[in-house]
Amino acid sequence: MSSSPLSCTVRRTESTTDLLAVLNGADPGFESYLLASWSPGPPDQEDIVLPDLAALLDEPLALRKPRTGHTPSRLLTWHCSILSNGRAALTDDQWFELTWKVLDATGIEPDDDPDACRWVALRNTGDRLDLVATVIRQDGRWARLHNDQRWARFACEDFARDHGLTARR
Repeated sequence: MSSSPLSCTVRRTESTTDLLAVLNGADPGFESYLLASWSPGPPDQEDIVLPDLAALLDEPLALRKPRTGHTPSRLLTWHCSILSNGRAALTDDQWFELTWKVLDATGIEPDDDPDACRWVALRNTGDRLDLVATVIRQDGRWARLHNDQRWARFACEDFARDHGLTARR
């Protein structure tokens, strides 16, 4: 077992659509849902279809080439998976708070940045949160993601310490 109450993994992938499809089927016994998103974000959850959500997330990518003349690289979808190894289950409010800490710490959506990356926080299992974002900001620039894995882990460690979370034994 992990000695940390929250484990965090950050990776990049090529397809937002494929990633969302995989995440949506993560636990067949759990009804996945959209916990939070960028502002103003997608329409209400009942109306959202995964390919449409992926297209909305990827809009800044499609706009980048006309703005800059550069074709973006291939690994433009950012994924941070956070697993709770704690004794107590986290509430949606706690997952929401953790989402903001990780997004700010990694540079996906620094506090008070209206042109930050588009992102969603998905609850796909009872003990896991998946953050999915594009690494191209809404203003067409690259997000500053230097050491994002490290900063995400630090945010999770700080959150666990601040909330007195302990790992299962």
